[in-house]
Amino acid sequence: MLNFFKINDPNRLIIIFLILLCLKGFLSFQGLSTTLFELKWLLLGQRSAEGFFMYEEIFDYTGPLSVFFYRIIDQIFGKSQQAHNIISTLWLFLNVSIFNSFLKKNKNFSETNNLPALFFVLYAVAIPDFMVLSPQIMSLTFILMGLNKVLDRIANEITDNLFLYAGIYVGTATLFYPPAIVYFFIFLISFFIFSSSKLRRIGLYINGFLIPLGLISCFFYWNDNGSYAWHALVIRGLFGQEINYLSAIENYYSFKIPIFTGSAAMIITLFSGYFTSFQNKTAQVMLLMVIGASIVIWLDVESSPVQMLYFVPSLTFFLVHLMLMLSKGWIKRLVPLIVVGILILAPYLSYVQLDMDGIIVKKGTDKFSNMRVMLLGDNLSVLHDQELASPFLDPQLSREKIDILDDSVSAQILLKVIEQSPPSVIIDDWMLIPKIFSALPELSKEYRKQKRGYYVRISN
Repeated sequence: MLNFFKINDPNRLIIIFLILLCLKGFLSFQGLSTTLFELKWLLLGQRSAEGFFMYEEIFDYTGPLSVFFYRIIDQIFGKSQQAHNIISTLWLFLNVSIFNSFLKKNKNFSETNNLPALFFVLYAVAIPDFMVLSPQIMSLTFILMGLNKVLDRIANEITDNLFLYAGIYVGTATLFYPPAIVYFFIFLISFFIFSSSKLRRIGLYINGFLIPLGLISCFFYWNDNGSYAWHALVIRGLFGQEINYLSAIENYYSFKIPIFTGSAAMIITLFSGYFTSFQNKTAQVMLLMVIGASIVIWLDVESSPVQMLYFVPSLTFFLVHLMLMLSKGWIKRLVPLIVVGILILAPYLSYVQLDMDGIIVKKGTDKFSNMRVMLLGDNLSVLHDQELASPFLDPQLSREKIDILDDSVSAQILLKVIEQSPPSVIIDDWMLIPKIFSALPELSKEYRKQKRGYYVRISN
């Protein structure tokens, strides 16, 4: 079977795309539920499409470029989970194509083939929430483009643009997903260790990294939003309170089969003496990428299976090499069949064995739908069939904003934001609405308490 994909024919990618669709379709029929992460991104798209500014008028720490894409999708398709799933499929395959293309271009394998695309798909599909259009899957595109430039330099391509573009790519990835800043240092180390790059070119790499960050900073400061963005993205997003829907062990457990097969392939190939000099340097960069993926998981304040996506390129690289170095007849035929079969079963086993209750949206018992809701609480599930009608989204940032309502300026800013899009219902799980009403008496006149922690807007 693998011989079919060993042929260097671009049309083979169409078959791999169809395999991706089949595997995704099969998993969809298993009745997969919406995750809390996916719901949050849908709400971000809806809220930002209404014209509200991130970080100042929407309290969350998602990367600005990710929110921009969620906004565009909402403007075109509305709050559509299906649209997100379709776009995530296309975006994942874009990553597959980029990775497959530059590995072939740089002759990273003894045979030019399409196996990297095949195993990239099989590994990615094994991630329980790979279907969602996550900041991780969007940022990975630019990390791969940056990795391409690193490998170009190792292959002795020497141009100033190479370093500049590598920096721009990893800077852009960071704007999609702030923890991706780790790869700035991974690529920097790679340039120093494996390419003997001049300091001037390293400077170009650093400047390239700063260009997208500088442009977005100018945008936020031009709109008097710079301090809000800094606090949300850096103070909260990188160093704030952790949100552990899944423990780190559960997170790795969800990806145990790919990690086992990829790690085994990595150990076997590294100690086999199989690599050429160039391939050996590439392998070391891939090891750094594994370290980078581990640091990203540690750095992110949220723990979710989709973070495992950053392991996929490295694991794919080593597994493809293992498949190509098999020489004996029966081993050459049997091992690929076993590996492919295990990887095809991996997503099913992940979904069945992993306790996903912590990250699954649970439908509420409230009989209202399509209403504008202000949520003061951690239970994001109640917003599944509703519209977000307040700036409160991330619990930590929301509580911080409520804590400073004694300041009249902060109170008036919050009142203005709420009045632009008044909620029909207020759900107060934190029991903080009395404090808000005390700071905003104008708002208190517009709502009546229906039951404990539940307020409805008085009809005009």
